[in-house]
Amino acid sequence: MAQNRPAAFSSLRMGEVIREKVQDGLTGETREMQYTQCKIVGNGSFGVVFQTKLSPTGEDAAIKRVLQDKRFKNRELQIMRI
Repeated sequence: MAQNRPAAFSSLRMGEVIREKVQDGLTGETREMQYTQCKIVGNGSFGVVFQTKLSPTGEDAAIKRVLQDKRFKNRELQIMRI
């Protein structure tokens, strides 16, 4: 299953909870997010999309990890905020 997870998660066991601080694209608010079962479902030039389950609710979610590249001045983030 490790091939379906980002490299940083390759050592995690299935069902293990991942915790990270994330920034809301609309409000700019930072909060902690917890999720499990991270699996890549798509990628492109601006980032990678993962299918996950939010903890503790078990709700399905998609997380887009945006790649930071100063040449593009966060164009993808600006588009997502519109």
